[in-house]
Amino acid sequence: MHLINAQTFNPEILYLFDACCDEDWVGEYHAHDFLEISLVLEGESEYFFEDLPQTTIRAGQILLFNPGYHHMERHIKQTSHQLHIGIKNFTLQGLPRNTFPHKSPILNLGRYHQNVLQIAWRLLEELYQDAPETVVLRKILISEMLVHILRGLDDTNEREPTYLTSRQQRQQKIVNDTIYFLENHFTEEITLEQLAQAQFVSPAYLSRLFKEISGESPINYLIKLRLNEAQHLLKTTPLTIKKIAQSTGYQDAYHFSKAFKKQFGISPSRLSEKRVT
Repeated sequence: MHLINAQTFNPEILYLFDACCDEDWVGEYHAHDFLEISLVLEGESEYFFEDLPQTTIRAGQILLFNPGYHHMERHIKQTSHQLHIGIKNFTLQGLPRNTFPHKSPILNLGRYHQNVLQIAWRLLEELYQDAPETVVLRKILISEMLVHILRGLDDTNEREPTYLTSRQQRQQKIVNDTIYFLENHFTEEITLEQLAQAQFVSPAYLSRLFKEISGESPINYLIKLRLNEAQHLLKTTPLTIKKIAQSTGYQDAYHFSKAFKKQFGISPSRLSEKRVT
């Protein structure tokens, strides 16, 4: 479990898809740039993998697709019930971003296998809840699931060795530390120069490295953190737009409103009309 650094392990849920197949269906051969976990909860489904023959995946089996791993799925009408989970924004020590230490998509987690399946059913329960705290609980459950998967890989000796070079690990640490700082100080005034100085690198190098590993620049990452928090506050608190702007690092309410609408396609004032009172 030394792969997890509590400071930089902050998984973000891209989607939770409760898939019940009512019709015959064949998916496209594809890969993701994030981690996907697929759990067959009931029935069975046919899967095609880039390095394995066509395989029937049955109830209770768990699949894990690292970024870039190609796969395809074929459903037969009313034969399977699955939960598909997309996850990004996490790093395990010594591994590329959003990647688990396991090459085969089919998991054998030993005594932790049932734990992961039980968490999947709990996630399904929370998927259909509307309470604000549900989002937090889903994230907790996903983190718990990922930890159990890591423990299961250790338990069955199926964990693959790390495969980043020493140089790549140093680069990953620079990005991880920068992300950790941004996530804990995004309400403050932050510049690219300040971030680079903290890592003893040039602003240009940090910006290029950060985008290469995370997919976006440090400043864009900062903006998204601020706007996501602002969106949460608009939905769940009675704070004014001006107060929310100030509490998320914006001193100018007009600039905040413009950035918010660009990000979410709706103005803060419109969203605030739907807030919980």
